[in-house]
Amino acid sequence: MKPDWIDLGPLSEFPAETPVLRKDGEGRRFACVLRGGEVHALDDRCPHQGYPLSQGALRGGVLTCAWHNWKFDVASGACTFGGEPVRRYATRVDGGRVLLNRAVDTAGEVRRLVAGLREAVLRDDPARALREGLRLGALGLHREETGLGSLHLAFEVLARDGAERAEHGFDHGLALLADLCSWIERGWIPPEEAFVVAAHAVGEASARLGPRGKGAGKAGARSPLARLADFEHDDPVKVSEALAAERRDEAEARMRELVEVRGPAGARRALLPFLTQHLYDYGHGAIFLSKAIELAGRFPAAAEEVLAASTVQLAWATADTGLPPFAATRAALARLAALPLPGPRDAAGSSGAAPAPAPLDPAERAAFEAEVLAGERPAAEAAVGWLERGAPPLALLGAVGHAAAIRLARFDAAWEQRLDAEVSVLDVTHAVTFAEAAAALAREALPREAAQLAVLAAAFVGRLRDADAAAPPAPPTPAARPSGALLQAVEARDVGGALAIARELDAAGRLRAYADLAPFAAFDAAVRPIFTAHAVKTLEALQRLESADPQPDGAYLEALLTYLAPARRELHVRRIAAVAKKFMRDGRPPEGLY
Repeated sequence: MKPDWIDLGPLSEFPAETPVLRKDGEGRRFACVLRGGEVHALDDRCPHQGYPLSQGALRGGVLTCAWHNWKFDVASGACTFGGEPVRRYATRVDGGRVLLNRAVDTAGEVRRLVAGLREAVLRDDPARALREGLRLGALGLHREETGLGSLHLAFEVLARDGAERAEHGFDHGLALLADLCSWIERGWIPPEEAFVVAAHAVGEASARLGPRGKGAGKAGARSPLARLADFEHDDPVKVSEALAAERRDEAEARMRELVEVRGPAGARRALLPFLTQHLYDYGHGAIFLSKAIELAGRFPAAAEEVLAASTVQLAWATADTGLPPFAATRAALARLAALPLPGPRDAAGSSGAAPAPAPLDPAERAAFEAEVLAGERPAAEAAVGWLERGAPPLALLGAVGHAAAIRLARFDAAWEQRLDAEVSVLDVTHAVTFAEAAAALAREALPREAAQLAVLAAAFVGRLRDADAAAPPAPPTPAARPSGALLQAVEARDVGGALAIARELDAAGRLRAYADLAPFAAFDAAVRPIFTAHAVKTLEALQRLESADPQPDGAYLEALLTYLAPARRELHVRRIAAVAKKFMRDGRPPEGLY
C-alpha cells in the first residue's frame, strides 16, 4: 500500500474532544477528533445513511451521529450502537501540523467489509448487507465479466455464508440466490434489488445461527496425491454409502475432500447414485443439488461450502418414494434395474455427458404425457416402457416437464381453502421444478441414472393427480382481457385477463414474457422468503423447460400465470389451528397429496 499523506492544517486548529470537519482537494470529508494527544480521523459520512459525523457529539471517545444515534469508537471506527463500522484513517503530527494518510489498506478493508456483511446477514439486516456489499464492490476487486458487476464478491460471500450456516443443509434461500444471479446476468432485474431479496432469504432462515457443526472436518490426513488416487476409485461411492447409512458427518467430510480434489464435477458424480434412488423431500433433493452445482460453478471460492451444504440436506432428507403410497414407483424402478441399458461410453462417449436426445414425435409425446397425467402407476409404467423401447431419458424428461406444467395449471384452489388438508399450490410447483432439475442433472448423468430420474419425475407428476380441479378452468373470454400489458394484468391479480393476453403471444413473445414477469416474481409476488423462492424458481424452471422444448406451446406460460397471478395466503392461521386440534383429538394426520 503506497502512502498518500495530505496536510489537514495546524494542530492548534483541532480543539480537544470536539469533532471538526476537514476536506481534501477532491472534496472528500473527514471527521477529526483530538483526544489524548492523538488526532483520530473517520469518514465524515455515517455508514448508515451518510449524515455528517462531524456534526455529532463526542462523549468518552464515542462519536454519536446526531440523526439516528449510531455510535462509533473514534480510536477504531467500530460501531458500538447501530450497525456497520466507519472507515478510519491513519494520522500523525509532524512539525505542529496534522497529516492524514488517504491510502486504503485493501486487504484490511476486505476483511472488515466481509465481516460486516456476514454480521448483517446473521442479523437478517439486508439493508446493511447491501451497503457493505456495495462498499466491497467499490474496492474494484470484482470481475466485470461475471455479469454481477461490482456486487460479485458480495454475492459470493452470501453464497458461502448461507451454505456454512444452513442448519440442515442447502435451502430455499440458496436456491433463490442461484436463480437471481442468473436473472441479473440476463438483465432481467437490477443486482442491488436482487441482493436485498437474497440477503433476506438467506438471513431469515439462519438468523442468529453460527457456522454449522462440520463433524469430522476432513475425512483424513492423507496427502493430496493419495487422496486423488483414492477418490478416483473409491470415495465417491463412500459418500453415497455414508448418506444411505445416515452417517452425516462422514458424508459431509468426504464431500469436502472430494470437492477439494475433484471439484464440483466430482461432487455431482458422488451424489447422483444416491440421489437417483428416490424422490427426496418432495423433490428438493434434486432441485437443491442442481442449484448447488450452479452456485459452485459461479462462485468457485464457495464451492466446498455450497456442495457440503447440499450433501447435508440430502443426509437429512425423507425418501418419499420409500413411503407406502409409492409402491408403483418402487416396482417401476425395480423393473428398470433389470433392463440392459447402454453403458457410459455407449451413450455418452468418453466425457460421461449425455448426447442431445432425439425428441419423441408429437403423437408419441402426446400419448406418453397422457399416461403421465393419468396417475402414478400409469406414469411410472409408461416411463419404463418407453425406456425399454429405447426412448432417450432426456426426451422423456422434456415431455414430463410439459406434463408438469399442465398439472400446475390444473391445480384446484379448493385445496387451499380446506382446514383438514395441508396442501398448497407450492406442492405442485415442485413437479415443475423437479422435472427441470432432473433434466439438468441427467445431462451429465450415466444412462441408468438418467433413466431413474425420468421414472421418478414421471411418477411424481402422476402422483400429484389428486391436486387437479374436477374440471379444467373455462378459457377466458375476450371481454375478460384488460387493456395494457401482461404484467399489468398480473399486477392486478387478474388471472383470466393474463391468460387471454398470453394466448395471443407467439413463441418469441412468450419467452419475452418471462423476463417481463421476473421483477414481479422476485419483488412483489410474495412477502415471506419461501414464497418468493417458489415464485422465482417456478418461473425460472418453466422458462428453461419452454426454451429447451422442441415442440413449445403456451402450456408453460399458462402454468406460470395460474400460479403467479392469484393473491396467495402465506400464513394459514385457521388451518394450522384446525390441524393441531384435530391431531390432538384423533391422532390422525391431515389430508395430503400422498
